[in-house]
Amino acid sequence: MSTPNEPDRSDSHGLTRRDRVILYAVLLVALGLVVALIAAFWQPAPPRRVVMSTGPQDGAYHAIARQYQTILARSGVELVLLPSTGAPQNLERLRSGKDGVTVALVQGGLVQAGDEERLVSLGAMFYEPVWLFSRAGLELDQFKSMAGKRVAAGVDGSGTQQVVRMLLERHGLAEMNPPLVGVGGLAAAQALQAGELDVAVFVAAAEAPAVQQLLRAPGITLWSARRAEAFSRQFPALSVLSIPEGAVDLGRNIPDHEVRMIALKANLLARRDIHPVLVDLLLDAAREVHGGGSILRRPGEFPAADSGEYTLADDAERFYKSGPSALRRYLPYWTVVWIQRLIFLGLPILAVGIPLARLLPGAYRWSMRRRIYRWYGELSFIEQAVRRGQGDRAAQLRRLEAIESRINAMKLPLAYASEAYTLRAHVLMVRDLLVHPDGSTPREARPAAAVARRDN
Repeated sequence: MSTPNEPDRSDSHGLTRRDRVILYAVLLVALGLVVALIAAFWQPAPPRRVVMSTGPQDGAYHAIARQYQTILARSGVELVLLPSTGAPQNLERLRSGKDGVTVALVQGGLVQAGDEERLVSLGAMFYEPVWLFSRAGLELDQFKSMAGKRVAAGVDGSGTQQVVRMLLERHGLAEMNPPLVGVGGLAAAQALQAGELDVAVFVAAAEAPAVQQLLRAPGITLWSARRAEAFSRQFPALSVLSIPEGAVDLGRNIPDHEVRMIALKANLLARRDIHPVLVDLLLDAAREVHGGGSILRRPGEFPAADSGEYTLADDAERFYKSGPSALRRYLPYWTVVWIQRLIFLGLPILAVGIPLARLLPGAYRWSMRRRIYRWYGELSFIEQAVRRGQGDRAAQLRRLEAIESRINAMKLPLAYASEAYTLRAHVLMVRDLLVHPDGSTPREARPAAAVARRDN
């Protein structure tokens, strides 16, 4: 803003240099706020390729992951399956991000310190009972009965082996003689049927091929955990389940008696930086795969907002409370992705743009009127001095001429022409007072400041 003693350099819009500086500063601040808001809320597009660590290729985890793969492919997302030795290796890959692994199925009881900082759970997907199959005729009423038997408890490094060793240690069988046989899956099932093993233990879903094969195999018995409740009290991660008589095969009455079992829950884990839209897509797939009933679960029981030892992801919690977003219910996956990205882009602009759109017109009006009304202070000063008979009349007249010259040189939009003409009329009134201090002017000599207040 120029002072009364400076030339009034304004552009075609009536803005002085200082006005333009202020306007540009406001626009830069607004632009900075928009950029900051977008940076805070903007998310990259979800990946079209996701890597999942599964488990042995003949195991339940891999079979379930293949179903996820088919469902995600409908939305144009490629789910790459990376076989592993089991849940422990899945966890290691998730913790390190090795091979680009983003998600994996992991059984309970394997959490380590620091996992809460790197991993989140998308919920419990299904039960994983401890299946203990033996050759018919062996009396197995508890884990101690396995002493001296040829026992297969999963491949080395598998989650099954870790769980079995933990249970054996609680029964005073830390060192088995003969040692545990490091074989699992269908290989263990075939070895048990061939008489090469006495016992085969699996920690797996009911859909596991080895479990399904042994449930129907002649000469093979499924152990019922007589002390299942005691196990669940000792190990909080364990649940107690039962398979009713005939639940596997009514025609053949398999099993021929109710079987009590202890079970862990398998969680779908992900790295903490998983994309929110991908969470919705995976849980949609999980609901389709696990939502039905089976011999171990009621329809709708899984997937469940039970994170076990892990933290439930915020987006998963929202999914369990309200389901998929309205957009996901009715629109294709990638359409929703781009709509959400546009929303993330548009909201910051609206958040800054709406207040700015209201502020700028008011600021512009204030700037224009300020350039007019600022002269009334000098006019009032000259008028009062003349009325009191103070000051050099010739100097006052020269100053008034300078003010008049500045006012005539002002560039104002047509919308403010009336205020400019009113100001010029008030200048003429003060000039008449200077020229005719005795009051002989035909014009009514009114104080300029009072006129300005009235017109304003």
